[in-house]
Amino acid sequence: MRTPEPSPHRDFGRDGVSGLVSPGRALRAREVSRPTAEDLLEAERAADGMLARLDQQRQRRRRR
Repeated sequence: MRTPEPSPHRDFGRDGVSGLVSPGRALRAREVSRPTAEDLLEAERAADGMLARLDQQRQRRRRR
């Protein structure tokens, strides 16, 4: 069984993955992976909560 020849338009770039997807598929993947405004708000609330917990822990340590 003969191995198929690689397609000439799927040449690998310097990063090693450039030829794995077409430019159109790469753009669609980028758009799908972007966070929504709701995602960003949820992440901001989570970060604020973690920072508040950290501040509380630091204040407790100072009181000792």
